[in-house]
Amino acid sequence: MRRRLCGIFLLLFSLCIACPAAADDVMPTKENPLVVDKEGKRILIYTEVNEKNLNETNPHWGIVSKDGKFGDKAILLSYANHLAFCDALEQIGAKPGNNLTEDTLDVPVQGDTLRVSATWPGLGREAPLEEIFYDRTGKGFEIKFGGNRPASVAKNTGCITCLESCWISITSNAKYPNISSTKRTSTPNSKFKGQKAVLPGGGKPVILIYRPV
Repeated sequence: MRRRLCGIFLLLFSLCIACPAAADDVMPTKENPLVVDKEGKRILIYTEVNEKNLNETNPHWGIVSKDGKFGDKAILLSYANHLAFCDALEQIGAKPGNNLTEDTLDVPVQGDTLRVSATWPGLGREAPLEEIFYDRTGKGFEIKFGGNRPASVAKNTGCITCLESCWISITSNAKYPNISSTKRTSTPNSKFKGQKAVLPGGGKPVILIYRPV
């Protein structure tokens, strides 16, 4: 009997080694906010809903790291560092565009396209950006890996995903071009906020998942 139990134990142990836990079981947390799933070619980050931006629109701030100076402007505040996020995208093979500078205006961001989705406790599925973010103009979202690491270091805005093309943010939205601050003040590309009826509420966790297309 003992030999039989030992045999069963060894079999189960070998199966655990041969079949590691599914990547879906590995989720970021506030304490471990960035997960790199190289096998699944995904980056997962832990964010929290900024209640202010469930009620007020802003011209482009989508997901911003708490380590940057614009964290309070985000719709979703990321606990993952923006530079670590940039490096993680390269680890899974995503290629940055690096085509924008402060002086490159009315041009969309380039770089690998990323499919971005969100989930949170109790949702039981992945929701696209179109479902969780309100976009006044309605052109939608085409998120690209802009790169911009040197500018992100220099400016330290913390921007992870800007909702218009951006020369600082690590990723941004090619549906809207990069424009000047003056133009953004007078005639912005669009206005954005969190979908209050969809997102789980102010301060609640939201897991974002980035996949190269």
